[in-house]
Amino acid sequence: MIYSFVLVVHSWLRWAVLLFGLAALVRSVQGWAQRRPWTETDRKISAAFVGSLDTQLLLGLLLYVVLSPLRPTSMAALKAAMPIATLRFFAVEHIFTMIVAVAVAHIALSRAKRAADPTARHRRMALGVLFALLIILAAIPWPFLPYGRPLFRLP
Repeated sequence: MIYSFVLVVHSWLRWAVLLFGLAALVRSVQGWAQRRPWTETDRKISAAFVGSLDTQLLLGLLLYVVLSPLRPTSMAALKAAMPIATLRFFAVEHIFTMIVAVAVAHIALSRAKRAADPTARHRRMALGVLFALLIILAAIPWPFLPYGRPLFRLP
């Protein structure tokens, strides 16, 4: 029961992550191109992107480590899962790439905060969000993939 609930929340939260990421990217690119000051709105949207990504990671780790009936419980099970594309994707590829995306987003926000110049702040945030979003988009189990999942999972 809790597995299904967390899985649905994890599935739907991806849309918030993508929307906040897109908003942060657009604001950062505009700020960079227009050389405008870094505003409180920029800070809030960037923080919302990273915060939603952190929440998504925590839910994903909860699914992976605690709740999932498919999690590998030993190195032998992990080795056995490698030849099977769907199991390999969820056991290794999805979680690894999403952790990398979260790290990229955190590094971008941290580097943007430390930039003295607003244009540099926007540039650092824009590039970091762009890279994080590309990694995220590559690691989502889109329905057209062999291991795909529905775009909108229902309870």
